[in-house]
Order: sequence, then structure tokens, then C-alpha cells
Amino acid sequence: MTAGNRDAHTWLTERVATYLRRSPEDIDTSVPLADYGLDSLTALAITADIEDEFEVTVDDALTWDHPTIDALSQALSELLGGQSAAARTSEKRA
Repeated sequence: MTAGNRDAHTWLTERVATYLRRSPEDIDTSVPLADYGLDSLTALAITADIEDEFEVTVDDALTWDHPTIDALSQALSELLGGQSAAARTSEKRA
């Protein structure tokens, strides 16, 4: 994971703010991204950004299945946590 110590929620809020050309403080993370005017192309761009930033592969529908930053960050945290657990299990078997 290249995001360092930043958590998924903070990173996603900053990323969405960049696309909206707003300050992260102006983003209500419980509001659906579509309500901010983000379209399907932007949703795909955010998905690609997630893959690049966190070095994971996610379904293209991730942002539609989890339409708020709160929901998206929860799903991403679970994915990253599961990935870490899988890596630990693989290390134990080796």
C-alpha cells in the first residue's frame, strides 16, 4: 500500500475533493457521490485511482455499489484488511 499512514477515508475524501475542485473540508462524506455531480467516468477514474494508490484490483462497480465516501472507505478498508490477513496466512504457510 503506497498511501503510507493515511487511511482510506481521508485519501478518498481528498481524491473526491480534487475531482470536484473543492476543499476536502467541504465534502460531506455521507452524501452520495452522484449528488455532487460525479458521473460514471469519474467513478471509473476513482476506481482506477484506488487500484493505483492501494495496489489492489477492485471491481469497476465498486463506487456504484458503495455510493458514499463513508461506504466506499469501509469497503476499501475491509478489502485491505482482508488482503493483509491473506498475506499473513501465506507467510505462516511458507
